[in-house]
Amino acid sequence: MGRDFHPYHPQRWQVRWEQGNVAGRASRVLEVPVNWYLDDFPPLAYTGAQAGMQDSNTIYNRWRDIFDYGYANETNPVFATCVHPQVIAQAHHMLWYERLVEYISGHDGVWFATIEEIARAWVDDETDEAKFALPDVRGVEPAPADSGWA
Repeated sequence: MGRDFHPYHPQRWQVRWEQGNVAGRASRVLEVPVNWYLDDFPPLAYTGAQAGMQDSNTIYNRWRDIFDYGYANETNPVFATCVHPQVIAQAHHMLWYERLVEYISGHDGVWFATIEEIARAWVDDETDEAKFALPDVRGVEPAPADSGWA
C-alpha cells in the first residue's frame, strides 16, 4: 500500500530480461501519489468516450472508503484528490464533496494541505537515504534472440 498512501522518491531501474530488474538510485524528486480513483473527471465528466456522470453518492462512498482505509491502516497517509473546476463546481457535485470534507475533518490529526505543503513537510528517512545511495543503474539490456521481442 505504500505508494498508494505515501509520498516517495521514484527510482531508476535497469531492465534485465533473464535475471530480473535491478533497482537503482532514487531521485531527489518527491512524488505525491494520486490515482484515478481519487480523480473527479473519470467518474463524473461526460466525454462520450467514458462512462462519466456516475451517481454522486457512489463517488462519495468510494472516496470515503478510501480515506477510511488509509486513516485506519497507514501511518501518516496522504489522501490526494484531483478535482477539476468544470466538474466538481457543479452544484450536485459540490454537495457530496462538501460532505466529504466535513467527514474527513471530523477525524483527529487530519491536515488539509497543498501538494507543496506536503512536500515541504516531508522528511527523508533511512529508507530514502539508502535508496539515494544505490548505484546509478539504468537502461534495458537487449531481449534474448528467441524471445520474440528482439
